[in-house]
Amino acid sequence: EDAGLGAGDIERAFVGNAFGGTLQRQESVLAQLLLKSAGIEGVPAHTVKNACSSGSDAVHLAWSAVAWGQADCALALGAEKLTHEDRRATFAALATATDRAPASEGRSVFMDVNAERTHRYMAAHGATPRHFALCAAKNRAHAALNPRAAVRDPIDADAVLADRVVVEPLTRAMCGGIADGAAAVLLVSPAFARRKGLDGPRIAASAVVSGRSGDGPNATARAGRAAYEQAGLGPSDIAVAEVHDPTAPQEMFDIEDLGLAERGGAIALVEAGETSLGGRIPVNTSGGLTCRGHPVGATGTAQIVEIAEQLTGRAGPRQVEGASVGLAQMAGGLFGSDSAIATVHILTR
Repeated sequence: EDAGLGAGDIERAFVGNAFGGTLQRQESVLAQLLLKSAGIEGVPAHTVKNACSSGSDAVHLAWSAVAWGQADCALALGAEKLTHEDRRATFAALATATDRAPASEGRSVFMDVNAERTHRYMAAHGATPRHFALCAAKNRAHAALNPRAAVRDPIDADAVLADRVVVEPLTRAMCGGIADGAAAVLLVSPAFARRKGLDGPRIAASAVVSGRSGDGPNATARAGRAAYEQAGLGPSDIAVAEVHDPTAPQEMFDIEDLGLAERGGAIALVEAGETSLGGRIPVNTSGGLTCRGHPVGATGTAQIVEIAEQLTGRAGPRQVEGASVGLAQMAGGLFGSDSAIATVHILTR
């Protein structure tokens, strides 16, 4: 409807979903079943499972299909139903996205790892819990302007700090919760766009890397470098960014890994309000994972939607004026101390 196209225009479809096999017991034909519910049948359909990057990996594969001439119009759909009558089942499913042994009852490997990295960051750069609280409050303010966001009530940094501790120093308001959701984008060839009179943003770069053991740049940093090189752009060209922030500190880590700030530099950006709407580099204008929500398989696709709307001037009260280059970054799973996968897309107008 948004593009003025119909199901008959879609020639190939990629469906990002991380945990449908575990939670909905559908391991084999999940893409076909989800597409059928949307009235799409008969086209090549592929289920994409890659942890939190499932949706953004679906975008990458749809982009690749169009770029290599396999389709003129490809659909990337991300969808996830994480809520379950037994919350333990949800947490058990989430725990499969790692090469580590399961955490003890009532704990999350991902929260423990994020808290450990947060402590190291604080020791190395002098960050305090208030910096993370400012970041969380900023995302809540953005989410308050987003009718699609799951958590929209404004909150200030003091309230973030006073919330229940999940794993010290992370409080509940610094962390994303369980959410269901779906998001979809269409990738089309230039010829198809001209034929149909479409004028959307262009994907200037689509980079995917896997985690690796040992020292050196992490997956997000490597994916960012690959994307900048592919697009012929650099961090200073980015006007708006959506990044993977299952916690508020992780947003700050991502900002630095992507070169949007030097090491430790995200602290000053947050203090000065530069990552807020109206700042130098607005980050997570949608509210991010912590507030818009994190339906795992859909999150990366939802990021692309947000950036596309920003570049076409359709973000409403969240609009970053004059934005012509945007970045979306996702990372998923754990591979040693690295993410198992990271994706970075750069869109231009």
